[in-house]
Amino acid sequence: MLNLVLVSVVMTVFNREDFVSEAIESVLNQSIEDLELIIIDDASLDNSKEIIKIYKEKDKRIKIILHKKNMGIAKSTNDGVDIAKGKYVAIIDSDDLWIKNKLEEQLKILKKGENLIIWTNGEIIDSDGKSLGIDFIELHQTQNRKKSGKIFRELLKGNFINKSSLIFKKTNLRDIRFNQNFKRLDDYQFVVDLSEKYEFFFFKKNLTKIRQHNRNITNSDYIILYLDYIKINKYFLIKYGNEIPVKIKLYLYNLIIILSIKLSMNIERLQMYEFRVDPYKFIFNLSHESKYIRNELLKDQNKRVTWILYRLYCKSFRSFIVGLAFVFKFKKIQKSIRFWINFIIFLCIKLIPNLKFPQYFLRK
Repeated sequence: MLNLVLVSVVMTVFNREDFVSEAIESVLNQSIEDLELIIIDDASLDNSKEIIKIYKEKDKRIKIILHKKNMGIAKSTNDGVDIAKGKYVAIIDSDDLWIKNKLEEQLKILKKGENLIIWTNGEIIDSDGKSLGIDFIELHQTQNRKKSGKIFRELLKGNFINKSSLIFKKTNLRDIRFNQNFKRLDDYQFVVDLSEKYEFFFFKKNLTKIRQHNRNITNSDYIILYLDYIKINKYFLIKYGNEIPVKIKLYLYNLIIILSIKLSMNIERLQMYEFRVDPYKFIFNLSHESKYIRNELLKDQNKRVTWILYRLYCKSFRSFIVGLAFVFKFKKIQKSIRFWINFIIFLCIKLIPNLKFPQYFLRK
């Protein structure tokens, strides 16, 4: 019978005393009772650990792992997955919630195709659990993206999977785990690696509730996120290079270049600092890639540099000159006849009609 299928639910916790009780109860109150809940506390500094211990005393289905020091969400999730004894493994964040029949609905699909990776839509709620009137798919603007079947190529363009809704057959994981080198995007690599091997199935129903915190993203958060995106795109290009279409390859390479430039700006600095990274050196060093890909990347970079110079010019003539001085530092661009021809054409069209001479040129 369907309700005899054993599911291991993995929940990682770090400083979630305000939400963890609701999350735990949403799992224990599932219409499917044959499950185990593995909770990994990653050295919480609040009362999360005490709350978890209370629930463990009440329900024998709960297993807990207590980290003595903070190891990160990837390591915590892997620890839970490694001791899971269920045929299927499901993931839930400790601030999210499941609808009562979430597992039951998914197991009906898995009964027909146990190798599917199943995920669902979710209602977005605030810190108090009130609906924000939008679902997960709308929030991430993925209504028109392919969400079921072979979605490997689609996921390479960006992650849109509701992590707290995932369920999959444990033996299908093999050596696939959450990457501990990523601080923000460990689940992104995880779902891409799975999508390369297995088909996904998307449940349109809101079987989860995803909590959105009213928290400002700090400058350091952006830096960590950009670093993760650079690393993960390099990972995709190295591991799956032969499987990635040229168009997506160009997208991934350009994203690496753009994010590297943003990092060199330290996010909030003047645009002239965009030239501290030498993207041309990066492109010319892609000797393993085809000439076509390198040429297309050069075209894209030439356009970026030209537009940056134009924006600097719109800001002030001095900024434009400083920016141009940075460009001259690129040995590769100095030799690029194509760039300078494009730049002169652009200069004639965009700059000359609105030329702003320094004030001392206009003095009598």
